[in-house]
Amino acid sequence: MNTEATDILAARTRELLGHWFQERRFARGELLWREGETSGLLVSIRSGHVKVYRLLPIGRAVTLFVFGPGDVFGFLPFLDGEPYPAYAQAIEDVVADVMPRADLVEAVRSNPDVAMTLMSFLGRRLRDAFDRIENQSTPGAVARIASAIHALVTQEATSSTPVVVEFPMSAAEFAGAIGVSPETLSRAVSKLAADGIVHRLGAGRLQILDLATLSSLARPSGI
Repeated sequence: MNTEATDILAARTRELLGHWFQERRFARGELLWREGETSGLLVSIRSGHVKVYRLLPIGRAVTLFVFGPGDVFGFLPFLDGEPYPAYAQAIEDVVADVMPRADLVEAVRSNPDVAMTLMSFLGRRLRDAFDRIENQSTPGAVARIASAIHALVTQEATSSTPVVVEFPMSAAEFAGAIGVSPETLSRAVSKLAADGIVHRLGAGRLQILDLATLSSLARPSGI
């Protein structure tokens, strides 16, 4: 995933729509919307994580995306007029800036740059989806998982202090969100642990022992 391009588009969206946003809090487990709803919200996360998932006919949930601080999402129904194709749920307490559909429509009418930015955002997401499909069919799982773990490290972290990260969901859901099987995730974490890069602290909790090497591994592929 080209996180730099996505971050730039997210920052531009927040800049254009800043005065339209209103702060809202979602408790852990709360649904932001359900599959099939059309009203919806444009969401810019300040803190916490939200998973977007679909329910298969057999009843199993498949995580499609995990969004965290700085991410902007939820705009697809605003562009095509169709219902949301998936559920969105807070997987921890979330603080976000949101705006309803009516306000976004008004913002687009008043500033064409808003529409152009959202179209670029949608194009970026489609390219990321193609990248994920390619990643799932090619080698490099360790690098991809290293990138996903590295993305959980806060910007304030340094190599001179203990760094602990925690998966924002179950290991199985985390694996699905980055396009690998739970078994592949477990094997990759075991390899990172054997190489002295991370240390398992418990289910979904890792201490980063070698932040520089993790960062180096994360750079080539990304998620």
